Parts: sequence; structure tokens; C-alpha cells
Amino acid sequence: MSADEQIDEEVRRSDLVHKRLRESPIKRWIMLDGGRYTITFLFSVIVFVTCAGIGFAGYIPVTDPDTATTLVAAIVGGTLPFITIVLAINQLVLSQELGWPGDLTDRLEEMTTFRHEVESVTETPVSPAAPADFLQLIVDTVVAQTKQLRADTDQMTDPNHTTVVEDFIEAVTSEGELVSDSLEGADFGTFDALSAVLGRFNGAHLYAARKIQTYYADELSDNSLETLDQLIELLGYLAVARQSFKTLYMQYELAHLSKVLLVVGFPTLLGGGIFMMVYPTLIETIGIPMLLVVIVSAVITFVFLPFIVLLVYTSRIALIASRTADFGPFVPRVDFEEEAPTEERIE
Repeated sequence: MSADEQIDEEVRRSDLVHKRLRESPIKRWIMLDGGRYTITFLFSVIVFVTCAGIGFAGYIPVTDPDTATTLVAAIVGGTLPFITIVLAINQLVLSQELGWPGDLTDRLEEMTTFRHEVESVTETPVSPAAPADFLQLIVDTVVAQTKQLRADTDQMTDPNHTTVVEDFIEAVTSEGELVSDSLEGADFGTFDALSAVLGRFNGAHLYAARKIQTYYADELSDNSLETLDQLIELLGYLAVARQSFKTLYMQYELAHLSKVLLVVGFPTLLGGGIFMMVYPTLIETIGIPMLLVVIVSAVITFVFLPFIVLLVYTSRIALIASRTADFGPFVPRVDFEEEAPTEERIE
């Protein structure tokens, strides 16, 4: 494969390093962008409808108190380990938050130094404090720096090289404008800021920029080479910022998950226990099988709620972690041709 083909392939695949779910808006909404409470409600409805359908079909003997109470007792018993899960989550979050003055001072200095470095490259006196605005500042600067490379494309002697550089510019600018629009007015607490950069601006952009800078240096002006230096630096800062904000988001989500599990877990334990005690009386009082099916289905859904909450939260956390596993210049999901091009191939 020639140098042009290598770089062009890297540029072309750079915005698709991850399968972004954008081909299915519904799937992306369920997995990433939808409100967790709304998704929890939808899953609860599915559980209720499933149980009710099986009950109306006659496969659940609701008039037999032992059947319903045994099932509820099994689910309630499975809810008890959630106390251990909550304690483990809180311990994980606290381990990241607690520290001695020396450690906290080092963290503060490192964060301050990082902000100063970004401010220097972006020529911004004071960088935004909000994560979404901070990310947008870097992305907008990346787009602006990339557009400056267009000045050299008309002066390049090899049309294949011109095409490669133009494809790179198009890939970065189009993706940057899309991310910038998503970050406009985004609220970090609602996941919008992190969601905007999931699967975008990965190491493949940085890798392609370095290849262009190295192999096409003779056809680029000093200004373009300097622009590529700044662009590579900015893409590195963007990777660091994304991982840092992902860490903050994960800590918030885990802490929030432990709180929700406690709020949901206690009523389900109490409600499940009360149901097991009063259900034999309900059978005698109500006596209508169809109504008993609805009651049993509702109770099963209610006691199953902690599992649904855990599923909704942990699946999103796991997906975020997997879709932001690539860091900096490394792109493990794409197999690049690493053979160094010869001078004849470049020329």
C-alpha cells in the first residue's frame, strides 16, 4: 500500500473508529442519550406487560398463594445483596474523592497546568470552567486550525497528495462542526457534553495528521507545518479533556446510582414482604382471577425495579467506558498498515 493510500485510509476511517449507533437513533437514545428514569419506566412496563400476558394466558396460577409468594420471595431475596453493591459503589467513589493535602494540591496544580496549556494553544486568556464549553473551545480551535491547511492544497504538486490532505481537512472540519453544534448549550450533568464527543476525535485523526506532517513535509509551507504541530497538540489535549470529564461523569453516575438503589430498594423490600403476608387474604377477598393477575404482575414489576435500575445505569456506564477506551494516539479498534513508505512511494 502506498503512502497516499495509507493516509487516505486512515483519514477515511478516522471518524468511524467506533460504531457510533448513529445509524439507529432509537438504539442510541436507549443506550446513551435517553433519560434513565424514562428508560426505567419503559423497562418496567415491558416487565409488567410480559407478566400480565403470561398470567392472562393461564400459565400463572394466581389463585394458588404459594406460587405468587414464592416468586416474590425469590426476587426479594435477590434484592438484599444490593446493600453490598451500594456499599461497594460508595467505597469506589470515596476512594477517588478522599485525599491528603499533598495529593489534593498535586491534583489541583496538574489541572491548573493543563488549563494554562490549553489557553496558550487556543490563545484564550481564561478557558471556560464548564466542561461542555471547555470541550467546545478545543474543538472549535481544532476546526479553525485545520481550515488553515487549505491554503497549501492548491500549491501541492502531486494531485494525490492534495486529495489526501483535502479529505483529512473535510473529515476533521465536518466532524468538528457536528461536535461543536452538539456542545452548544450542553449541560454536563445531563451527559450531553460527553455524549457529543463519544466515538469522535479519536487517535486516528492525530495519527493521520502526524503521517501527513511527516510524509508531505516537502510540499507544505512552514506555516502549515506549524499548524499541524498545533493541531496534533490540540487533539492530544482533547483526548485528555474527554477522559478527565468521563472520570468526573462516572463518579457522579456511580454516586447517583447508589442513592437511587437505596431509594428504590427499601420500598421494594417492604412492599414485597407485605405482599407475601396479605396475598392469601387478597385471594379470598377479591376472588377474580383477572384482577389477581394484574395485582401479581404489578407486584412482580415493583420488586423487580432495583434490578431494572441497576441494568439501565450500569449498561450505560459500561458502554461509555467501552466507547472511550481509545486514548491519545492509540487506536486499538482499527488495524493500520504500519509499513513505513519508501521515498519512491512518497514521490
